Amino acid sequence: MKDDDSNIPLSDIVKDHGKSIASLLVEIAGNRPPTGKCLKFIRELECLAMVENPSEKPRLIRRRINAFEENDYVALSYTWDKSDHESPEKGRYEVRTRDQRPRFLSSPVRDCVFDRVFSFMRARDLRYLWIDRHCVRQRTCKTTDICDHKRCNEKQHALETMDLVYQQSKHPVTLLGRPIEWEHELDLLDRILTGQFAKQLKETPHDEVLQALSLLSRITKDIWWIRAWTFQEDYRGRPDMTLLIRHPPFLEAKKQSCRNFSDVPNEICIDSVNFSEASTDLCRAVQDKSQRDDVLHHTEHILGAAGSYKNLLKGNMPMTPTVIHDIQRRRLREPWDKLPIIANCCQYDILINNKHMEKSKTLSISTLAMYILNGEILRNEPREDRSSMLENTLSKFLEKQAFDGFCPPESEHDLTFNKGCRFVDAEITPIGIKTKGHLWKLGRIIDTSRFCLPLPQAKEKPCSFAEDEQQYLAKLAAELRRLHEPTLAWHIQRFLDYDRTRPDENSDKETFSRQYMRIMVKGLVAAIKKGNLLRSARIWSPQRNDNPCSAVFIWDADVANNTGLKGKPYRYDNYRKRERTPEFAFTASRPLQRGFQDRGTNDIDHHVSLEVKWSSLAGNSPDDYPQLFIKRWLVGLCFFYGFPRTNVVFPWPSSFHTVSH
Repeated sequence: MKDDDSNIPLSDIVKDHGKSIASLLVEIAGNRPPTGKCLKFIRELECLAMVENPSEKPRLIRRRINAFEENDYVALSYTWDKSDHESPEKGRYEVRTRDQRPRFLSSPVRDCVFDRVFSFMRARDLRYLWIDRHCVRQRTCKTTDICDHKRCNEKQHALETMDLVYQQSKHPVTLLGRPIEWEHELDLLDRILTGQFAKQLKETPHDEVLQALSLLSRITKDIWWIRAWTFQEDYRGRPDMTLLIRHPPFLEAKKQSCRNFSDVPNEICIDSVNFSEASTDLCRAVQDKSQRDDVLHHTEHILGAAGSYKNLLKGNMPMTPTVIHDIQRRRLREPWDKLPIIANCCQYDILINNKHMEKSKTLSISTLAMYILNGEILRNEPREDRSSMLENTLSKFLEKQAFDGFCPPESEHDLTFNKGCRFVDAEITPIGIKTKGHLWKLGRIIDTSRFCLPLPQAKEKPCSFAEDEQQYLAKLAAELRRLHEPTLAWHIQRFLDYDRTRPDENSDKETFSRQYMRIMVKGLVAAIKKGNLLRSARIWSPQRNDNPCSAVFIWDADVANNTGLKGKPYRYDNYRKRERTPEFAFTASRPLQRGFQDRGTNDIDHHVSLEVKWSSLAGNSPDDYPQLFIKRWLVGLCFFYGFPRTNVVFPWPSSFHTVSH
């Protein structure tokens, strides 16, 4: 088996190992190391500072800072290999060693790298520089096994924690090698980044469009765009990451007149997010206008290198498969470094480390195991002939199999909300993903268009809910009482009244559960305003079946997009027929876990809310975990006080049990 099997179909990996995907996942999950990041690396972050002496070479001394408290440092992103537009000269800068009797040795970093970054730092009055070549130990053992050497452990901790270096920095900086050389290029770039070029596209001659795309292509063909480590540095350095592009001195006055490129001498300073979004907007607009090969050649390359997920992905889609795809197609000296890079970019708390593996070393399945253990959701509905899914590489498989039916509320950033849609405490078992949460038996369908009570007045007491949210929540509680759902009505009224007791509560200190419930309230109120259907639910328990209703879900937020297992839309007329078969929802949530002592986490808040199919309810023994199949995402407001979480299993897609011979 190749060391990097990212480009190999999953079916070939199964054949080479003689085991199913499910069996390989179980083996790999059993070898995972302790979780958490070594925060000592960040609390004692080693940086360089310039000691200028005109009579000697520039010298750099080492200083340690606590980056959690002092983040006014530059975190530098650059490539160790020179670009075609850079001078290879090095040795003019000297760096102090870590020895007990320190010396100053010539740096192997190119002189032009230091020249450019210190020019930026002088313009911004910054003192400290973090650069991986000198601030991470480089001389370590080459063994692929676990090493007990202090320097080897320090480097491993640095690799796993490096994303925080860029995230904590107020000044992450990227050095691009390809310069802007002419005034018309500078003018084109300015028009692209301000959005003027895209707005005036219809009136722009085709040759000028090609010039703009050609410029973006040349910029994004710099080797910085094709490295996996630099992808992580940019991804985690946002929204503060700045791209530096050199220009000759004669363009300084023109650059200053553009007002968007800062005042660093001989450098164009570009906000990385702005570059990504503006480039994406232009490419999408050009694609809509023309399908000519000379255009598509440029746009496909630019979007592949610098495309904005926010602008490329639909609001119901997850980012993770795209992130994994983008990392896997970039270059690395050590292919297994893709695992910590993926973990850092996707904010995974659980990291798979190949050095802890005794067998079944496969990078693709290790990536899949890490994806699952961190709560990511796979479609698992039963379908015929799913073995063909294994003919895909992992990234292509995830593109097709990852759940992509999220329903982020209108008030939220779609992809950010979707990023937190993950199972809680996921475990890999031979039959599927074991997780914890609350299983709800769905009950009465409530037609809000038939609500007959008047909209109550919002109370004058201060409240963090908007006035219409107060009114519609109170109205919902009143209608539920009228429909003989007193417990659910009481929970909603209590939730509303509790909010009024804390009107000045700092939103930054508000608990995750309360923030999440606020988001659900916005969706619920919007549904009531539209006259959508709601559905009540009660906690399912194997011990008792008479729990009162304590949850309400939006049942037809978008009938056209909500389909059942066979692709048929849910219709109100069909509900009565389907009531004979019990229907269920599964919810789970937990706030991010911050770790303890010197072991921090890379965690985010987790939350899921799914309609599920539990087909074998009648045949299950009390000791069996419910086996659930995902139908669709549900938005709802749930109150589960006093009810413990239930263990459930989401069975593997059928292809995971296939073994090739």
